[in-house]
Amino acid sequence: MIKKRILLAIIAMIVFTNTFAKGPLSLIKTKDKSIYIELLGASNLIGISFDSRFASTSNWGYRIGWSYFQGGESFVKSSNSNKGSLFPIEINYLAFKNKHKLEVGFGSNIGVYKEYSSYTKESKTNNVTIETSSTSTFGYYLYANIGYRYVSNRGLLFRVGLCPSFNFNDKHGINKEPFIYPYISLGYSF
Repeated sequence: MIKKRILLAIIAMIVFTNTFAKGPLSLIKTKDKSIYIELLGASNLIGISFDSRFASTSNWGYRIGWSYFQGGESFVKSSNSNKGSLFPIEINYLAFKNKHKLEVGFGSNIGVYKEYSSYTKESKTNNVTIETSSTSTFGYYLYANIGYRYVSNRGLLFRVGLCPSFNFNDKHGINKEPFIYPYISLGYSF
Protein backbone atom coordinates (compact mmCIF):
# COMPACT_ATOMS: atom_id res chain seq x y z
CA MET A 1 0.00 0.00 0.00
CA ILE A 2 2.81 2.42 0.88
CA LYS A 3 4.63 1.50 -2.34
CA LYS A 4 1.53 2.36 -4.38
CA ARG A 5 1.22 5.77 -2.67
CA ILE A 6 4.90 6.54 -3.20
CA LEU A 7 4.65 5.52 -6.85
CA LEU A 8 1.51 7.64 -7.30
CA ALA A 9 3.23 10.62 -5.63
CA ILE A 10 6.28 10.28 -7.92
CA ILE A 11 4.10 10.11 -11.05
CA ALA A 12 2.11 13.17 -9.90
CA MET A 13 5.32 15.13 -9.26
CA ILE A 14 6.67 14.26 -12.71
CA VAL A 15 3.44 15.30 -14.42
CA PHE A 16 3.05 18.59 -12.49
CA THR A 17 6.75 19.46 -12.77
CA ASN A 18 6.64 18.90 -16.53
CA THR A 19 3.45 20.99 -16.86
CA PHE A 20 4.77 23.96 -14.90
CA ALA A 21 8.20 23.82 -16.54
CA LYS A 22 6.65 24.54 -19.93
CA GLY A 23 5.55 28.03 -18.83
CA PRO A 24 2.32 29.99 -19.22
CA LEU A 25 2.32 29.96 -23.04
CA SER A 26 2.05 26.17 -23.06
CA LEU A 27 -1.45 26.43 -21.57
CA ILE A 28 -2.68 27.89 -24.88
CA LYS A 29 -3.90 24.94 -26.92
CA THR A 30 -2.67 25.01 -30.49
CA LYS A 31 -3.89 22.67 -33.18
CA ASP A 32 -0.45 21.47 -34.22
CA LYS A 33 -1.39 17.89 -35.24
CA SER A 34 -3.71 16.79 -38.02
CA ILE A 35 -4.99 13.65 -39.65
CA TYR A 36 -6.60 13.88 -43.09
CA ILE A 37 -7.71 12.05 -46.22
CA GLU A 38 -6.17 13.35 -49.45
CA LEU A 39 -7.37 12.90 -53.01
CA LEU A 40 -4.72 13.14 -55.75
CA GLY A 41 -1.65 15.25 -54.93
CA ALA A 42 1.22 13.46 -53.19
CA SER A 43 -1.11 10.51 -52.56
CA ASN A 44 -1.45 10.15 -56.34
CA LEU A 45 -4.95 8.68 -56.00
CA ILE A 46 -6.09 8.48 -52.37
CA GLY A 47 -4.30 8.45 -49.05
CA ILE A 48 -4.42 9.17 -45.35
CA SER A 49 -1.76 11.22 -43.57
CA PHE A 50 -0.69 12.43 -40.15
CA ASP A 51 0.77 15.95 -40.06
CA SER A 52 2.45 17.60 -37.08
CA ARG A 53 4.61 20.61 -36.21
CA PHE A 54 8.09 19.90 -34.82
CA ALA A 55 7.11 22.03 -31.81
CA SER A 56 3.71 23.52 -30.90
CA THR A 57 4.95 27.04 -31.72
CA SER A 58 6.90 26.07 -34.86
CA ASN A 59 5.79 26.71 -38.43
CA TRP A 60 7.97 23.78 -39.57
CA GLY A 61 6.53 20.30 -39.52
CA TYR A 62 6.34 16.90 -41.14
CA ARG A 63 3.85 14.58 -42.75
CA ILE A 64 3.79 10.79 -42.89
CA GLY A 65 1.08 8.63 -44.38
CA TRP A 66 -0.12 5.80 -46.57
CA SER A 67 -1.41 6.15 -50.12
CA TYR A 68 -2.71 3.98 -52.92
CA PHE A 69 -0.95 4.56 -56.21
CA GLN A 70 -2.32 3.67 -59.62
CA GLY A 71 -1.32 4.84 -63.05
CA GLY A 72 -0.55 3.73 -66.55
CA GLU A 73 -1.57 3.71 -70.18
CA SER A 74 -4.38 1.17 -70.29
CA PHE A 75 -6.01 2.64 -73.40
CA VAL A 76 -3.21 1.81 -75.87
CA LYS A 77 -2.35 -1.48 -77.56
CA SER A 78 0.74 -2.13 -75.48
CA SER A 79 -0.37 -1.28 -71.99
CA ASN A 80 1.55 -0.79 -68.77
CA SER A 81 -0.03 0.05 -65.46
CA ASN A 82 1.31 0.49 -61.95
CA LYS A 83 -0.49 -0.17 -58.67
CA GLY A 84 0.79 -0.17 -55.14
CA SER A 85 1.02 1.15 -51.62
CA LEU A 86 3.27 4.11 -51.06
CA PHE A 87 4.24 6.13 -48.01
CA PRO A 88 4.47 9.92 -48.38
CA ILE A 89 7.11 11.53 -46.16
CA GLU A 90 7.29 15.33 -46.26
CA ILE A 91 8.88 18.32 -44.56
CA ASN A 92 6.55 21.33 -44.70
CA TYR A 93 6.17 24.93 -43.61
CA LEU A 94 2.95 26.76 -42.68
CA ALA A 95 2.97 30.52 -43.16
CA PHE A 96 0.65 32.75 -41.11
CA LYS A 97 -0.60 32.11 -37.58
CA ASN A 98 -4.36 32.38 -38.14
CA LYS A 99 -6.93 29.87 -39.50
CA HIS A 100 -5.92 30.54 -43.10
CA LYS A 101 -2.43 29.27 -43.91
CA LEU A 102 -0.13 28.91 -46.89
CA GLU A 103 1.56 25.51 -46.88
CA VAL A 104 4.75 24.69 -48.73
CA GLY A 105 6.47 21.31 -48.60
CA PHE A 106 8.87 18.90 -50.21
CA GLY A 107 8.87 15.13 -49.87
CA SER A 108 9.14 11.67 -51.29
CA ASN A 109 6.58 8.95 -51.80
CA ILE A 110 8.28 5.56 -51.35
CA GLY A 111 6.94 2.03 -51.35
CA VAL A 112 6.35 -1.19 -53.22
CA TYR A 113 4.33 -1.25 -56.37
CA LYS A 114 3.43 -3.79 -59.02
CA GLU A 115 3.90 -3.08 -62.70
CA TYR A 116 1.51 -4.90 -65.01
CA SER A 117 2.28 -5.26 -68.72
CA SER A 118 0.05 -6.72 -71.38
CA TYR A 119 0.36 -6.87 -75.13
CA THR A 120 -2.78 -7.27 -77.18
CA LYS A 121 -3.61 -8.00 -80.78
CA GLU A 122 -6.68 -6.38 -82.23
CA SER A 123 -9.22 -8.39 -84.19
CA LYS A 124 -12.53 -7.35 -85.74
CA THR A 125 -14.55 -8.90 -82.93
CA ASN A 126 -12.47 -8.04 -79.84
CA ASN A 127 -8.96 -7.62 -78.44
CA VAL A 128 -7.10 -10.85 -77.74
CA THR A 129 -4.42 -10.77 -75.07
CA ILE A 130 -1.17 -12.34 -76.25
CA GLU A 131 0.94 -11.92 -73.12
CA THR A 132 0.62 -10.46 -69.65
CA SER A 133 3.21 -10.11 -66.93
CA SER A 134 3.64 -8.39 -63.59
CA THR A 135 6.65 -7.53 -61.45
CA SER A 136 6.84 -6.14 -57.93
CA THR A 137 9.48 -3.56 -57.17
CA PHE A 138 10.51 -0.84 -54.75
CA GLY A 139 9.96 2.65 -56.10
CA TYR A 140 9.76 6.33 -55.29
CA TYR A 141 8.93 9.70 -56.67
CA LEU A 142 9.64 13.17 -55.31
CA TYR A 143 7.11 15.94 -54.98
CA ALA A 144 6.70 19.54 -53.94
CA ASN A 145 3.58 20.97 -52.39
CA ILE A 146 2.06 24.45 -52.39
CA GLY A 147 -1.45 25.11 -51.21
CA TYR A 148 -4.02 26.63 -48.92
CA ARG A 149 -4.84 25.16 -45.49
CA TYR A 150 -7.83 26.12 -43.36
CA VAL A 151 -8.16 24.98 -39.74
CA SER A 152 -11.37 25.94 -37.93
CA ASN A 153 -11.64 26.56 -34.18
CA ARG A 154 -13.42 23.21 -33.86
CA GLY A 155 -10.66 21.35 -35.67
CA LEU A 156 -12.01 20.94 -39.21
CA LEU A 157 -9.09 20.82 -41.63
CA PHE A 158 -9.43 21.64 -45.33
CA ARG A 159 -6.50 21.64 -47.79
CA VAL A 160 -6.36 22.43 -51.49
CA GLY A 161 -3.39 23.06 -53.76
CA LEU A 162 -0.95 21.85 -56.38
CA CYS A 163 1.66 19.12 -56.13
CA PRO A 164 4.29 18.77 -58.89
CA SER A 165 5.93 15.33 -58.92
CA PHE A 166 9.09 14.01 -60.58
CA ASN A 167 11.91 11.47 -60.23
CA PHE A 168 15.49 11.12 -61.45
CA ASN A 169 14.71 8.33 -63.97
CA ASP A 170 16.91 5.87 -62.12
CA LYS A 171 16.08 2.19 -61.66
CA HIS A 172 13.88 2.82 -58.60
CA GLY A 173 12.05 5.90 -59.88
CA ILE A 174 8.39 5.13 -60.57
CA ASN A 175 7.98 5.31 -64.33
CA LYS A 176 5.78 8.38 -64.74
CA GLU A 177 6.08 11.68 -66.47
CA PRO A 178 6.61 14.83 -64.37
CA PHE A 179 3.16 16.17 -63.67
CA ILE A 180 1.40 18.77 -61.52
CA TYR A 181 -1.39 17.10 -59.55
CA PRO A 182 -4.08 19.12 -57.84
CA TYR A 183 -5.09 17.92 -54.38
CA ILE A 184 -7.93 18.30 -51.92
CA SER A 185 -8.01 17.08 -48.32
CA LEU A 186 -10.45 16.90 -45.46
CA GLY A 187 -9.53 16.03 -41.92
CA TYR A 188 -9.30 16.93 -38.26
CA SER A 189 -6.75 19.04 -36.35
CA PHE A 190 -6.09 18.63 -32.66
